[in-house]
Amino acid sequence: MKVSTKQKIDRFVSVIVPIIFFAFTGFTFYFAPTQVNFSPLLVLAVLYLYAYSYRKIENLPHYLDLLLLVTIIMVTFFSITLIPSSIGHFSNSEVNILKVSVLGISSIGFAMIITLLFNSLELSLVFSVFLALLGIAMEGGSLSIGASLFCGSLFSSLMSHRIRRRSQIIKAGFFSVLVFFIAYILECSQSLFLMSSISLSFLKSTVLIGFFSSIIMMFVLPIIVPGILYFFEIIFKVVTDVSLLEFSDFNHPLMRRLILEAPGTYQHSLVVANLSEAAAESISANSLLARVGSYYHDIGKILKPNYFVENLVTFKDVHKGLKPSMSKLIIVNHVKDGIELGKKYRLNPRIIDFIGQHHGRNLVYYFYQKALELEPHGKHEEEYRYPGPRPQNKEIAIVSLADTIEALSRTMDEPTPARIEEMVRGIVRKRFMEGELDESNLTLKELEKITQSFIRMLCAVFHARIDYPRDDARKPAETKKNKS
Repeated sequence: MKVSTKQKIDRFVSVIVPIIFFAFTGFTFYFAPTQVNFSPLLVLAVLYLYAYSYRKIENLPHYLDLLLLVTIIMVTFFSITLIPSSIGHFSNSEVNILKVSVLGISSIGFAMIITLLFNSLELSLVFSVFLALLGIAMEGGSLSIGASLFCGSLFSSLMSHRIRRRSQIIKAGFFSVLVFFIAYILECSQSLFLMSSISLSFLKSTVLIGFFSSIIMMFVLPIIVPGILYFFEIIFKVVTDVSLLEFSDFNHPLMRRLILEAPGTYQHSLVVANLSEAAAESISANSLLARVGSYYHDIGKILKPNYFVENLVTFKDVHKGLKPSMSKLIIVNHVKDGIELGKKYRLNPRIIDFIGQHHGRNLVYYFYQKALELEPHGKHEEEYRYPGPRPQNKEIAIVSLADTIEALSRTMDEPTPARIEEMVRGIVRKRFMEGELDESNLTLKELEKITQSFIRMLCAVFHARIDYPRDDARKPAETKKNKS
């Protein structure tokens, strides 16, 4: 009953807060010192309801995060409208073009940041429409500025999707500004894109300001965007590809400890990372997140490395003298220890999720069987399960499957392609039937692609080699030659 009441309160708040937000925005627009068109604001409200209520967009951020981001954008746009209509010796038309240029740069910058933050082109498309409509509202219903902002921000989103190098930020900013100004010039012709209808002075001013804006974007974006992203990652609790590349560095203190203190676990994590990255690529998931999550998923084992079989260099079974319940406690605690280490070393929460969720609610099967041997009639199943939760997204579900598949593949005597396929399909089927993948949003079609990717990668890992014959015939001749 308490859970149901809490859910009702959350739903009520998620409806009331946006209503208050849009009502306050409309009130602010009404008393704005500049002319503001109200009609796009209604479209913005409908756009929000579509994005949130219908949940069409995968991995949609929390509504409070969305409203905070929308507020930052609206404050920025509202500040731009306060630019006076005349500045020094500049004419009114030149000041207007300058204002449009600032609007365009802001839209392109926000579109790029949203794409890098949430890694969703569909969400970027919604925000591109939002930015265009907001520009129309701020400019008193000018459709030309709306179309230009939409083209520039959408092009920026497409070019900045899954950026991994700083040079890509420069290219995205430069070409997006060019697209924005080309669209603006064509829209302002007022005659179905006929260039002959554009005045020479307008064209000259627009091209000049557009050129300088593109140059400014080349130098400003690589400085501003990474700095803003760092704070936005903390606020919205997300991780960008730029941060993931930093965490993938093997010189990270936590990775150095894993390499030196638990080398077997480190080698296991490398294979899991390769399997997970390929599987994530096959279903267009975030392959870099899957790889980095794989590096850190077993980081808790560095506190008691000798209790995990992959680190037993002397092959001495340290669990032999322990009760199954004690061994289970040590094994299960590597999840809790990993989460604590992740927080201590300031890992991103999205990476810590891999540590806490990659085992889901699975059984610690080996020690569960040992407990059944000692007490055949005992009910040990719940006691010997990991605490969970189950994987909450596709990337963690992939790592969870890859973790088990890699471990079982080590126990195969003759890893032929047929046996590998049988083993992989058996594990995936078992996890699916137990409900371990229910909360990950994976479809059956995606599961089949993941399975095929695992089979292909494992067949490559356990590839066959030709048994080269020994060259015994040359040895006597070489020996005789050396004696002489």
